[in-house]
Amino acid sequence: MSTMNEIIKESLEKLRSEHLNLTPDNYAKIFCSIAKKHGVMVEDCQKIDKYLSKLDSSFTQEAKRLNINTVEELLSFFVAKLNRLHPAESTKLIQSLVLVNKRVLQAIGLLHNRRARELANASLERLDSTQNLQSIELVKDKWFNFINEYDDSFLRKLDGFGPINKDDLEATVNDIYKILSKESDNTAIYRNLAPLIIATLSPSIASSMNDDLATISYELRNSPEVLGSKAIQNDIKNFIKKRIELDKEEIKEKIGTLDKLLDEINQKIIHLIENSHSSSREARAIKEDLSSINFSKDSFESIQAKLVQIASSLELEAKSLNQKMVSNQETIQKLHSRIKKLENALVNARLESKEDFLTHVSNKRALSEELKRVEEGYVRYKIDYSICFIDLDHFKTVNDTFGHEAGDVILKTIGKILQKLTRQVDIVGRYGGEEFLVILPSTPLAQGVAFAQKVRQSIEKFKFIYKNERILVTASCGVSERKNHQNQDETIQAADKMLYEAKSAGRNQVKPTAG
Repeated sequence: MSTMNEIIKESLEKLRSEHLNLTPDNYAKIFCSIAKKHGVMVEDCQKIDKYLSKLDSSFTQEAKRLNINTVEELLSFFVAKLNRLHPAESTKLIQSLVLVNKRVLQAIGLLHNRRARELANASLERLDSTQNLQSIELVKDKWFNFINEYDDSFLRKLDGFGPINKDDLEATVNDIYKILSKESDNTAIYRNLAPLIIATLSPSIASSMNDDLATISYELRNSPEVLGSKAIQNDIKNFIKKRIELDKEEIKEKIGTLDKLLDEINQKIIHLIENSHSSSREARAIKEDLSSINFSKDSFESIQAKLVQIASSLELEAKSLNQKMVSNQETIQKLHSRIKKLENALVNARLESKEDFLTHVSNKRALSEELKRVEEGYVRYKIDYSICFIDLDHFKTVNDTFGHEAGDVILKTIGKILQKLTRQVDIVGRYGGEEFLVILPSTPLAQGVAFAQKVRQSIEKFKFIYKNERILVTASCGVSERKNHQNQDETIQAADKMLYEAKSAGRNQVKPTAG
C-alpha cells in the first residue's frame, strides 16, 4: 500500500514539475510510466497492450513505432488508417505517385548515362500507355536489374590524373578541367626552368661531357615541356651520373701522383730507420703521420695540410740525420731530392686548390675557371648571367684598430653570409683582400641589383662581435649584366666601375641603383 501511495505522490510531483494540467489523460500517462519504473503492474495501464495484441502484426509494429501509450492516441491511429482506405483518396494518391515517378524518370533521362536514359524513356512510354500492376512490376524489375548490374569501375581510369570528385558529374568535369588547365600552365614553368637546368648541368671538371650537354640543351631550349617526360628526366639523371663518375676519375688521377710520391717517401724513411743505429723518435713519428693518411676518407685539404706538416718534419729530420749519419751521405742526398719533389708537389697542390683557406668560398683561381665556364655557356647556349662585386668599406681601418685577427673573423663571417644568401647555382668567391665576387647565372641586371641590396643590408645589420666589442661593417657593391656588353672582360670592368661609383658616392650602397 505504501508503494502505491509513493507512486501517486511521485506522479503528482512530476505533473507539477513539468507544469502539466491535472487531467485524467495526463495523470494516467504519468502514473503508468512511474508504476512501470517501480515494477508495479496496474491493470488499467495494460489496456493499450491488450488492444494492440489483438491487431494484425503490421498494425501492431506501426503502433509501437509511433509510441502509442493512451486510448486516445490509439483511436487517432485507427481514424487515420480508416481515412487512408478511402477509395477516392487512394486513386488520387496512386495518380500522384505515378506522376512523381514520371518526373523522376524524366530527370534520369537528362543524365549523361546512355543506358539509364534509354531505360527511363522506355519506362515513361510504358507508364503513358499502360498503367496496370503487371506493367508496373515489369518496370520495377527492369530498374532492379539496372541497379544490380550497374558498374562504375570505369571512373577509376581518372585516378591517374589526380584527385577527381566522381560523385557528381559537374564536379568531375570541373576537376578534369582544372587538371588540364594546370598542364597548360606547366609549359611556362618548364620554359623558366630549362635555362636553369642547363646551367646546373654544365660540367665542373669533365669537359668531355660538352657534346652530351649540347644535345640535352638543344632539346630543352626548343621544347621546354619535355621536362615533364620520363625520357628526358632519365637522360638528365644518366648525364649527371656519368659526369660524377668522370669527375671522380679526374680527381683520382690528380691524387695518384701524390699517392705514389708518398709511398716512395714512406719506403725510404722505413729504410733509413732500419739501417740507422739511432732510430730517432722523430723519424718514427713521421712514419706514423704518413701511414695515417687515408685517401678514401680524407679530404683534399686535409691531405694537403698533412703533407705540409710531413714536409716540415722531414726537412728537420733530414738535417739531424745528416749530422748523425756521415757514412750514409748518398742516402741523405736522395732523401733531400725526394723532399724537393714533395715540396714541388705541394706547390702544385696549392695551385690546384679551389677554396679560399680563410673564408671557405672559391678562390681567385676557381673564380677564373667558373667565369670561363659561364662565358662558354653564354656563347654556346645563350645563358645570360650577372656579376656582382662586393667590397668592405674602410676595412684597413678595422685591421688597424682591432687587429688582423678581428679582420679575419669578419672575412670568415662575410663568406658565410654570402653562401647563405646565394642559390645553389650561384658562385661565390674571394676576389682579393676584402673584395668578393658573385656570379649569378640566369639573372638579369634588376635581379642582380636586388641581390646586391640584400647582401649590403645583411652586412650592415649583422652584429660583428670581437672580444665583446661591436664592430660596425658596411659594404659597397657594383653589378653588371653580360648581355649588355661585348665580352666578359667588359662585363667585369663594368661591374668594377659600378663598385668604384658606389665608393665615390659615399659607400654603403649599390650601383647601378634599382629602376
